[in-house]
Amino acid sequence: MDLESVVDFVNEAHDDIGRFKVEVTLSPDKLMADAYGLDQLDWESVLYGGAEVNNVPDDRRGVYAFAICHENNVLPPNCCVLYVGIAGRNSDRPLRARYKDYLNAKKVLKRERIARMIGTWHKVLRFYFAPIGDDVSSDELQMLEKQLNTALLPVFSEGDLDAATKRKRRAFR
Repeated sequence: MDLESVVDFVNEAHDDIGRFKVEVTLSPDKLMADAYGLDQLDWESVLYGGAEVNNVPDDRRGVYAFAICHENNVLPPNCCVLYVGIAGRNSDRPLRARYKDYLNAKKVLKRERIARMIGTWHKVLRFYFAPIGDDVSSDELQMLEKQLNTALLPVFSEGDLDAATKRKRRAFR
């Protein structure tokens, strides 16, 4: 047996495909649930990286998501939300300040899952954000974060889910 060729194949397969594998959960019932504290969110996005940082509001709190997205003239529209978070948890910290945390290698490396997300998909990663008004309390913003995470079940969001969903999800990890 030519063991070296087998090892070469496995290493190549890992580099080409295996390192990008994640388990995605898509629940139609959770996606279709519409019990949110807000009627609408106005989402915008920037390509991950510092080039468009000034397009992210520096005077508004809000909710954000990281998603793998790549548009071209051949592929159908596609996107996969990997993570959902909020800017302004018990503070008035704006979306831009929170986004800059994800551009800071020292902060990213302290969060292994986030480091994997950014390190692996940075070329096709988008930072989506939806500012919220001052009339939304920090508690309501945190509830919205849980609702969005529960609806989408993003692979890199673990803690901010409703309690029942979090418990059920752990049964499959």
